[in-house]
Amino acid sequence: MTKNSQLNSEVLFQKLGNRWYVFSEVENDFIYSPLPEGVNPKTTKLELFEVIENHIVRVSQHMKKADSKNIAA
Repeated sequence: MTKNSQLNSEVLFQKLGNRWYVFSEVENDFIYSPLPEGVNPKTTKLELFEVIENHIVRVSQHMKKADSKNIAA
């Protein structure tokens, strides 16, 4: 996997209650994940956004593996 091909999707940050969440679409799948406690995307340095993007890609890959196992079962 190349970094450039994986990180070209837009993300949406939404605060629900006291927690921020990140939403995105990766390879036609809708993915969301809570941000670590205390992380505010409005005040966070841009370097963390790369970590968040990488995390979203990993969540997507994990979901695809889980779906494949459920289909095979």
